[in-house]
Amino acid sequence: MRPDVEIADRRRLIARLAGDYHVNTARRSARFISRDIVTALTILAINRANIRELLASREVIAHPHDGIAGVPTDDRRRPVSAYAVAKDLALPYETIRRRVRRLVAAGVCAEVDGGLIIPAKVLTAPAHDGIIAETWTATTGFVEEAGRLGVAAGPPRAAGPDVLRQTLRLTTDFFLESTCHTARIMDLDVLTVLALRAVNKANIAHVTHDPELAHAHAGLEEVVPDAQRRPVSVYAIGKFLLLPYETTRRAVLRLEERGLVARGANGLSMPAEVLARPDVIRAMIDMAALTEAFLADLAAIGVGYRPEG
Repeated sequence: MRPDVEIADRRRLIARLAGDYHVNTARRSARFISRDIVTALTILAINRANIRELLASREVIAHPHDGIAGVPTDDRRRPVSAYAVAKDLALPYETIRRRVRRLVAAGVCAEVDGGLIIPAKVLTAPAHDGIIAETWTATTGFVEEAGRLGVAAGPPRAAGPDVLRQTLRLTTDFFLESTCHTARIMDLDVLTVLALRAVNKANIAHVTHDPELAHAHAGLEEVVPDAQRRPVSVYAIGKFLLLPYETTRRAVLRLEERGLVARGANGLSMPAEVLARPDVIRAMIDMAALTEAFLADLAAIGVGYRPEG
């Protein structure tokens, strides 16, 4: 290990845990919000833009909003254009415009002065309860696993009555911000980023969730070697992300063209040498920093690691 890398460097471990959590978040969103992951991402991006200014204040996040607890009323939502959503997700404008048109027709999205909003009534409908509950379970599990592996934000505060919805809001912001940030750094769209993360998740799932292996490959220089990576098929990636096979195939082709994924006799792998590329290293460092901030935000609303005893 180089002398300029801290002995306690856990950035690769943190980024690996977060990448795994993100892929699962994408799948969960597609399952509950729409079987089409692009539509799910569109809804999440519109809603995040609507409440971005509220999210900027952690004091606001830590307290219930006016109106229905935890849900900002429509007049407090900042409208956003379809163009801005497409730019945020690095997806074609026409792709987003078609989704928005269908969402407006279904009443999931509303056109108001200044752009689009996801109305509060949509977010408080009984159908929304499932994603709130599963996000809570997944996020508390993520916090516990991170804590057991030595990644924690300190003692959590006492949780308030609206902690489940606050957790969903923070999770969505973390998922979108880090995924869009990675897309910008690596000059990819969000679907291709998710495909890349899904490939890496499948390759090293046995390392991510094994304490001994996770610590053995925790720092930036401790890359999981190719021989320990478990290849995955295009079909399996598409099935996991709820993406059509052809959409998944095109995303994988983009990754292969960029040299980010290699195809072998047993399937797809993200080669160890790729993880030393400057853009990949930068994305990993930033992911680790965003994850630590996310854990701190969760602790502030009462969701944190509580060691036994």
